[in-house]
Amino acid sequence: MKKQNRIPSTEPKTQEDVERFHHGFVRTTYPKDGVQVRSEEFNFIRWLERADDLVAALDSSTDAAYLEKPNGRGGTMRELTKVGWKIYGLCRTFDPAIAEHYAPYRFSPPLAAALKVVGGRATELCSYCRPDGSLPLGEPEARQVVKEILASLKQECGSAAYKTTVENYRRRQGKNLTSCVDYMAAQFEKRSVLLITRVDLYIRPAFKGWGYTREADACYSRLLRSLTENRIIPDVLGYIAKREDGIDRGIHFHLLIIQDGHLHRDAANMARLVGEKWVQICGTDVVAQASDYGPETRTNRGSYFNCYARAEHYRFNGIGLVRGFDADKLRGLRLAIEYLCKEPYQLKPDLQPDSEMLTISLGRAGKGVRNLRKGVMPKGHSGRGAPRRIALDDSLIKSILLKV
Repeated sequence: MKKQNRIPSTEPKTQEDVERFHHGFVRTTYPKDGVQVRSEEFNFIRWLERADDLVAALDSSTDAAYLEKPNGRGGTMRELTKVGWKIYGLCRTFDPAIAEHYAPYRFSPPLAAALKVVGGRATELCSYCRPDGSLPLGEPEARQVVKEILASLKQECGSAAYKTTVENYRRRQGKNLTSCVDYMAAQFEKRSVLLITRVDLYIRPAFKGWGYTREADACYSRLLRSLTENRIIPDVLGYIAKREDGIDRGIHFHLLIIQDGHLHRDAANMARLVGEKWVQICGTDVVAQASDYGPETRTNRGSYFNCYARAEHYRFNGIGLVRGFDADKLRGLRLAIEYLCKEPYQLKPDLQPDSEMLTISLGRAGKGVRNLRKGVMPKGHSGRGAPRRIALDDSLIKSILLKV
């Protein structure tokens, strides 16, 4: 299931591309033999994005899966439409093994529909492919399958139950986003400059199973508690943190930290200190059993990535000092929060007492695990649009960060 490739050197061009690439990188890369490699899960994440794009296209498209027209020789020429190509492309790149791994996960409604309909018939459609990869639309059976996939997808996404599910999903995700941007805007009410630090916290692949234990979750809670009590870095105003899971990376965390920009300026060093504390809390010089990731050795359980190392790649850089009048910085900050609040698929793990028990549950036991966490709202905050104590123009904060 794994394919070990070097990380592609092509860099994303826009801020949206950077955030998408970053989250994919964090979830799918791991060190092996001194080289950073990625698994096929990287491709699955891209598959999910394309599936989401297909479902979104159905709202505005009335295209059939293919078109027919005379070929000038008395016959009929057939070719796939844009929607047809999207369906065929998803079928050709569908990986049943990785999809099976994600069976215990809760997907967004569009992705759940695509996995059910497209994933359910991908193997059947691909059985008609020619050796060169093209689809022989001259064969009635092949045309019928791609036609039925489109019809089933439209039927699935057009049902009242689906629309209700979508509305509930958007409401929950919107509630999380509103809560987080309100939380960030409240920090600007008393301070005109914030220092934003971002760090990603990993559990090394050799200890992947340990990441699903209550002990690992306690280490995460301990880090956040130490952070809010200023025992790692000084003058912390708040944080937004998200738990995610990946096939190779396992459990990992995105952490955005807020400090007073009038007192501190060095986000790179702050991220380093937090990352080093995470490594210390998780345990150092621990025995890692021999596995696909290497021979038995003694090493650290935790590791981290300092996001400031990629700051120059961001078109709208929301890392470092962010002022309430800097439109580009606010755009970057808003987008970072949006990605923290997105839940295309969500894991609710039933945390186990030790690493030998690696079951994943979506049942009652998993309900106490919060994937998105943030600090306490600053005292004196009266809700969205509350006036600052310092008379500064907050119009950009409202229009870009809050979008009001």
